[in-house]
Amino acid sequence: MKIDSYVENLIKLGLKESEAKVYLNLLKKKNFTATEIAHVSGVPRTKIYEVLNQLVNKGLCVEILGGVKKYSPANPNIAFNGLLQRYEQNYEQEIEYKKILVSNISEILFPLYNSEKENTDPLNYIQVVRENNIISERVKSLGKTLKHEMLSFTKAPYAMSLSITEYEIEFGNLKNGIKYKTIYEIVDAKKTDFLKMIEMFASAGEEVRIVNSLPLKLEIYDRKTVVFALEDMITSKPSLTSMVIEHPDLAKILEEVFYVYWQKGMTLEEFKKKEM
Repeated sequence: MKIDSYVENLIKLGLKESEAKVYLNLLKKKNFTATEIAHVSGVPRTKIYEVLNQLVNKGLCVEILGGVKKYSPANPNIAFNGLLQRYEQNYEQEIEYKKILVSNISEILFPLYNSEKENTDPLNYIQVVRENNIISERVKSLGKTLKHEMLSFTKAPYAMSLSITEYEIEFGNLKNGIKYKTIYEIVDAKKTDFLKMIEMFASAGEEVRIVNSLPLKLEIYDRKTVVFALEDMITSKPSLTSMVIEHPDLAKILEEVFYVYWQKGMTLEEFKKKEM
C-alpha cells in the first residue's frame, strides 16, 4: 500500500499528518500495540498515545483491552462519513469537495480494512468503542450474526436514530424466529412517538417490559457477547462510549441481572392500562 499517496487527502479531510499515517498503517493488520504502530508508522513513541487517542475520539480507531491494550482501525466507509458529518456542521461551503474525497478514500481503503488479517492473541475480547456511527455499526454487525436471542436494557442516550430503517436487521431476525427481549424505561415509554415504536417492535414479536429505571444500557447477544455503556461520573451525563466484551461467563452473570429487572417490570399492556 502506498501510504504517502493517501496522506495528503486525509490531511485535507482534517487529519493531522501523524494521524493520517497511523490510521493508514493500522489497516495493514487486524490490530497493533502502540509500540508496533509507532514503529511501522514512523510516529515517535512519545507521541503515539496522543495520536491514537485522537483517532479514537474521531471514530477512526477502536481500543481493544486484553493482556496488552491494542488498537484496531474503524471501517473507513463508516468512520469517514462520521467525520464528514461533523465537518458539515461547521464548513458548509467546502462540504461537496469533502464528500468527493470521502467517497474516493473509502472506496480505496475499504478492501484493505475488510481483508483477512492475522490475529493470534486470545485475549482480544474487550473493545472500547466511541462515536455514535461506530457504535451503531458494531451493534448492527452483532445483529447480523445473531442466532438465538438478544436481551437488552434500552435507555437514553441512543447511538442509533429512532428511524425504522435503522432496525431492519431486528425486524428480519424477529421474522426468522430469533427472540428479542427488551426492557424500556417509563420516562421513554411515556413519550407518544417512542411508545409507538415500542408497540411496533412488540407487534413484530419483540417481548417487552417497562420499569421505572435501568442501571445502564446493556445488550446480551446469544449468551456470549455483551455491549454496555456507563454514565460519565465526572459530568453526570450518560456516556456513548461503549464496551464490547465477548465472554460467556460475563454474559451469564448479566443475564441473571437482566431477569431480575424483567420479573419486576410491567408488560406493555399493563403499562398502557396504568397510563390511560
